Amino acid sequence: MTQIEASAGLSAGSGSFYRHFRSKGEVLQAVVDREVDRADAERETGPEPEETGGDVRAALALEFERRLGNLRRLHPLTELVARERDHLGASVDHLGELLVARNVSIRSQRLAGWMAAGAIPTRDAEALAAVITFALTGYHLSVRFFGHQPAGVGEEALITTLVDLVAGA
Repeated sequence: MTQIEASAGLSAGSGSFYRHFRSKGEVLQAVVDREVDRADAERETGPEPEETGGDVRAALALEFERRLGNLRRLHPLTELVARERDHLGASVDHLGELLVARNVSIRSQRLAGWMAAGAIPTRDAEALAAVITFALTGYHLSVRFFGHQPAGVGEEALITTLVDLVAGA
């Protein structure tokens, strides 16, 4: 706590930090909530096919690359939440809402628009968005857990396969 106080420009060890927060748990919740809100504000959904010369496959590949990059960037936060989940209360739900429910909703609307325009085959857009989210998240977590590409499947092969799934092989 003294390091946090010193970093914030407060007198280290003086207890001044607790004038703003009643406990370490409240500090942790505030930090997690702030980072979740920041990640939500920085979310990118593009590019659209028009931005890739009408190439929906290129647009999907770029999106999936970005999403894997976002998962890598958010990994310290998700690791902290996994470790401290019992002390975070609603912050855990907030992160789950951002990473899963809201992400699937935003992505499914985008996919449904592409389906309506005939850019990709028509199917259940919400289920497709969920499968993509689970595949990217599972891949990221497997790489982190095992320390290498799972089953020898590299990021490029994963992305190509997901693009084929969405756009048709």
